[in-house]
Amino acid sequence: MIDSGPWVARARPGPPAKPLSLSREQRAAVEAAIRPGKTELRVARRAQALLLMADGVSTYDTAKLIGVHVRTVFEWRERFRNADDPAAKLADAPRSGRPRALSPTPTPRG
Repeated sequence: MIDSGPWVARARPGPPAKPLSLSREQRAAVEAAIRPGKTELRVARRAQALLLMADGVSTYDTAKLIGVHVRTVFEWRERFRNADDPAAKLADAPRSGRPRALSPTPTPRG
């Protein structure tokens, strides 16, 4: 019989992450971002992930539940943890690259 050792029960390297701590104000701001019709799906996914981690769900399980790569959840967690204004960190950062060539509003044809 092979000795499986104590690490097999957890099946993930390293110590488990501490639950993300949210103040009442932060939690209210994050919960507001989940309301349907109020925010983009990307922002709502980030907010949902942060709430799951605040409730003690592991980063790996959060990634599985949200449907993103675990590295993405780690990045969201660190971005939120290091933010001066955590609610603002739910929004997308400005994109690099070339600006759009077309305007979002159609122009009338003559």
